[in-house]
Amino acid sequence: MKPENIKARRSSFIKFLLLFILTTTIIVVAVFFNFRVPQKENALLKERAKNVEREMAYQKEFATEVMGLQAMIDSLDTPGQNLPFTNTLIHSKLADLQSSIPRKDSTYRYNMYTGIIETLVDLQATKNELHSLDDAKARIAEYKAVLAQTRNELEQTKRDLDILRISRN
Repeated sequence: MKPENIKARRSSFIKFLLLFILTTTIIVVAVFFNFRVPQKENALLKERAKNVEREMAYQKEFATEVMGLQAMIDSLDTPGQNLPFTNTLIHSKLADLQSSIPRKDSTYRYNMYTGIIETLVDLQATKNELHSLDDAKARIAEYKAVLAQTRNELEQTKRDLDILRISRN
């Protein structure tokens, strides 16, 4: 005795089997992506966090170096300072600081770091120029005194000349 609906039963079983396999595959893929994608995302986020920590550590080191350089530049105003030696020391520290800037950082931070270094170089140049102009005030005062003395002598010579002209006539 064979059932009369064997083709319908077989067709229904094959449809059930295909749908079961499809559903199971979808569930397995969903579970896979549910666990694998967050792991990759976590790895990416951890890498970014490490980069941020490295950047913060570099910024702290950079700020410390800049503070030291500012103190050295401010010491240029101290009387009796060995200016050529201090300037050489400042130049070498600035060069070291410039070379320590990460080259791969092409964002605004690289420009910020180089801008700070350029500002420090300009400050040092301005301090040196100010130092060279300190004795200019004394020279200007000396020149003013010589000018006043020369004007007095000129006035005296004009008077003498006028007296000579009057006495000749």
